[in-house]
Amino acid sequence: NNNYYRLINEKLTPETDKNIKKSLGNLIIDNQQKITFLGCDFKELTGSEDDINNELNKHNFLKNYSDELKEYHLTTTNFAKIYTNDRDSLSEICNRNDYMNIIQLANNELMVTYKKQLVFYQRLPEQEEKNLNNYYSNTKCIALEQVDMSYTDICYYNNMTILDVYNAMSFDLDKVFRKKINVGENFSVTYEDRDVDIDYKWYGKNKLEFTQYFQGGITTYTFIYQNGKTKLITVLSLD
Repeated sequence: NNNYYRLINEKLTPETDKNIKKSLGNLIIDNQQKITFLGCDFKELTGSEDDINNELNKHNFLKNYSDELKEYHLTTTNFAKIYTNDRDSLSEICNRNDYMNIIQLANNELMVTYKKQLVFYQRLPEQEEKNLNNYYSNTKCIALEQVDMSYTDICYYNNMTILDVYNAMSFDLDKVFRKKINVGENFSVTYEDRDVDIDYKWYGKNKLEFTQYFQGGITTYTFIYQNGKTKLITVLSLD
């Protein structure tokens, strides 16, 4: 199973660009062998303390980030592991970024050097990690034949409730599953930054219809819980 880390927004500087914030909002995934972030693979740097210090000094890390480290009361004694960028990655972001490492701190937070600033991530609670691992491993999907300008997918998530599936999907920033929901709570919300209106409507406690009205089309997600699993019907209808 994977471990997942999410951005600590409170530790972002006020000057952080909105587009950078959006990129940083993606989860960091640790599968015990490597860490994946923004399409980049990071592998643990093994070796002595001198090897680790040499890696840091090679890029003037301690000098370039001295003010930030001081602000968070961090020294090399707080560094538990260092993961270096695997330059064999196919990601353009990885290969064009001058210097991006991930440092695991003694408190289990991850510290990322990104665009000349330090960014921090914390591990998800156990139940949220379990939901994500179930979401990715216990899924069966089929795509139905296109009808006119409509596309339909049907997925089945074993041993997951409607809220389990919805909450797991909320970590995919492209899906705009931002609102925390409760069973039986109907409401509407608008996100101007994505130019989308969203309606949530429950039909009893085991069915949720979640409709997104975008410029150019409508996406409807219908969640149905039955026999210990959730069926999700996704219909994308283009104008």
